[in-house]
Amino acid sequence: MAEIDYTAYSNPSSPYHFDARDRDGNDEDDSHESEILFHRRHPDCNDNKPGTYQEVFKATGFGFWHFLLLLQCGWANASDAIEIMCISFTMDSMQSMGLSHADATPLTVVLFLGMMIGGYLWGSLADSWGRRRVVIFSLAINGLFGGFSALAQTYWLLLLLRFLSGIGAGGSLPVCFSYFSEFQPNNKRGAMISALATSWMAGNLIAAGLAWLILPEMRNLAPYSPFGDPWRLFMIICAVPSLTSSFFFILMPESPKFLMEKGRPEKALEVFRKVYRYNFGKELPFTRIISEDGHCHRRSSSSFSQKSTCSSVTHLGVWRICQLIYRFFKSIGRTIRRQFYTVCGSGGHSRKNSSLLMCVYFSIAFGGYGVTMWLPVLMDRAEKFSGSPCSAHTVNATGPTNATSGGAEKYVDVLIGTAAQLPSNVLAILIIDRVGGKLVLAASLLMSGASVLFMWLVSSKIDAIIMSAVFQCVSNMVWNAVDVITPEMFDTSVRASATGFLTALSRIASILGNLIFGLFIDSSCSVPIITVAVIFCVGFLASIFLPNTRQIDLE
Repeated sequence: MAEIDYTAYSNPSSPYHFDARDRDGNDEDDSHESEILFHRRHPDCNDNKPGTYQEVFKATGFGFWHFLLLLQCGWANASDAIEIMCISFTMDSMQSMGLSHADATPLTVVLFLGMMIGGYLWGSLADSWGRRRVVIFSLAINGLFGGFSALAQTYWLLLLLRFLSGIGAGGSLPVCFSYFSEFQPNNKRGAMISALATSWMAGNLIAAGLAWLILPEMRNLAPYSPFGDPWRLFMIICAVPSLTSSFFFILMPESPKFLMEKGRPEKALEVFRKVYRYNFGKELPFTRIISEDGHCHRRSSSSFSQKSTCSSVTHLGVWRICQLIYRFFKSIGRTIRRQFYTVCGSGGHSRKNSSLLMCVYFSIAFGGYGVTMWLPVLMDRAEKFSGSPCSAHTVNATGPTNATSGGAEKYVDVLIGTAAQLPSNVLAILIIDRVGGKLVLAASLLMSGASVLFMWLVSSKIDAIIMSAVFQCVSNMVWNAVDVITPEMFDTSVRASATGFLTALSRIASILGNLIFGLFIDSSCSVPIITVAVIFCVGFLASIFLPNTRQIDLE
């Protein structure tokens, strides 16, 4: 018979440690009846140093990891900017498909329609599946269908593929910002989100630079382009950043805030350990995360059921799989209703704040995307007529399209305007944590409206370029401020879906803004210019009544 090893039971650190005591709590001896009390320790609740989520989060500090995260999320944000702007730059280069400005307008519409659907769909999934997984899939969808659209030989197939690409782009944008903000300490969050927003400028610069290098070289690059059209080669190259960003995100961890929300503190602790090692080069002093009342967090049952469901799917029949798919979409419907109610607010104060923020998003997207997407065309007109882009509003709709297609000057003009965003990005990084996002938002909205109005009043090409640069500078400040405010107004359980909902709303505004420009730019471009200026002023009035969320804790 094997001899029993009592070493494990006598070791106080063992999970099977026992105490030999009598019923009165005295040490065991021969004169007292005694009993052995076994204590089974939970493996996750040992005697090592515990800490609440906020204590562990603050201990990880701020350092190299956060700049590595900025680089990764920045590349993802820039890749979306490149993919979106590539349509703007190819509008005047699609003569091979016989497209005029009126025909090219649906390309921007379907893109933003896809972004509207994708923004809400992916945002909802990010609050249940996880931020990291959603960003990976949405970036991959954006890149794949964006690349395939370059091979489309019919107009309707091109519209379909750009729509599917927009679904991917609409998801990665809001979820990436939610993911990034949940890693940032309170006193650095505004500056870091502003730094992340700077990557959008970098994406625009890359897109403009690629357009300047590729699109004017119609003859030289024709042998290397699908079907001999350089704009197709341009679209393929613009799809590469999204695919590479999707691959790099596979190496990134999940948001610890999301993991805690799903009852997985041990996984959140693993992420914190990685962050701490990157920042300080040593091990995290905390060994477990406890709740505010001192108890250990327990894994929620949903995490087990999710794993068991995923592992057993392959053993189910077709009918059972169909039932799971039906339940999945039914749960998404319930989630959408719940999140809409949460975003719009159940109380008067919350409903007011949400309504104001929706108004701000609408004004930013209507004016910002409306002007930005048509900026190459506006610069083309300023180049041709050596004055205001609206000075030739009586020209026939096909005139500007055929007159200067392939010229490099308009891409240089856009490049100059895009580079003007750099000062506003630097200024936002320096001041937004000091004065708060609300003040920056209100001031930049007002200046955006004024700069658009002056763009209508310019009398020379140089004036048009300067006002374009001023507009891109101040409108970029608007996006920086709203990117900071939005995560701070919603808690973790609905942050990604709320951002996706607001982004979806902004896509509706983007569609309307592009329709206004597409319909009137060749007949009376003063109409969209003045409309955009008024919408920006409405957003300014709404921003005044938003709450001040400077350096608050993320709930």
